[in-house]
Amino acid sequence: MGTALAVHAARNGASAVLLATDHDEAVVERWRRGLPHPSLDLPFHQHVRCVPDGEWADVLPHAGVVIVAVSSAGLPRVLAQAARIGAPEAIWVLATKGWSPGTLQTPSQVAAAVLGDAPVVSLAGPALAAEVLAGSPTGLLCASHDRHARRCAADILASPTTAVFTSSDVAGAETAAAFKNVVAVAVGLAEGLSDRLGESGLVATFANARAAVFARGMMDMLALVEAQGGRAATVLGLAGAGDLYVTCGHGRNGRFGRLLGSGATVEGAVRSIGSTVEGVANTAPALLLAERARLDLPSARVVELALNEDLTGERVSDRLRDLFLT
Repeated sequence: MGTALAVHAARNGASAVLLATDHDEAVVERWRRGLPHPSLDLPFHQHVRCVPDGEWADVLPHAGVVIVAVSSAGLPRVLAQAARIGAPEAIWVLATKGWSPGTLQTPSQVAAAVLGDAPVVSLAGPALAAEVLAGSPTGLLCASHDRHARRCAADILASPTTAVFTSSDVAGAETAAAFKNVVAVAVGLAEGLSDRLGESGLVATFANARAAVFARGMMDMLALVEAQGGRAATVLGLAGAGDLYVTCGHGRNGRFGRLLGSGATVEGAVRSIGSTVEGVANTAPALLLAERARLDLPSARVVELALNEDLTGERVSDRLRDLFLT
């Protein structure tokens, strides 16, 4: 996503530089050789320079806007590293989605702890990296309590093919963005289990079940967002329904659920995806937040069971009924 957003900003006329972390050696090497991105299989923009982590000091002190697109687990470390050398007046845009392990902090809360009063914008919405990189039509949401910061971020990202909306509902945008990954795993599970039953000759797409899980997940998302102080309108918009839709059909978390439901182990499914599956890490935090708010989140309980129980053999039909149809 970092690469996609850097290329997108460059196409919009910004002087964009892609900062690689210490986990991105392959990205830097491919850029140096003029080859496509190793995960996206699409070319880098000719005006985007890729800088390894040891050379951030050549770029960050001059940056007016810093977009951070790393996993929730890596966010505190990367922010701390960047903040030591970044410009004090910079606006920070967070494309990270999910709760920080252990603390249950959202990305903006992590940023506040590291950056103090620096303006922070949370980026949300249905934006697959490959499609952003390719310039496909996309809708995004910039959420921030700072009106100038969210407007500035929107101006950088808006283009003839990208509609960018702004909101002050940071809690709603971040909670929906995190929980949608959990729901996408649940929807994927229903599809994966249908594939397994289909192998035995049973005609079953489980479209009804998948739709029911999607709807239950939306209800759970709404309850959790409101418990965190967010607004229902955010759940029905790009950060909630929009992002959930694309993640179920084309995102890593939906694919992970399908693999798990069709018989893969958790470890095997993660290896097959080949990158971070936020829904795995965010299921337990979602349930902890629900417990604090005295909520029941059936869609998250579905995923918790699947992550911790065997779904193979003759138990598949019974488990399918227990997980999705009760």
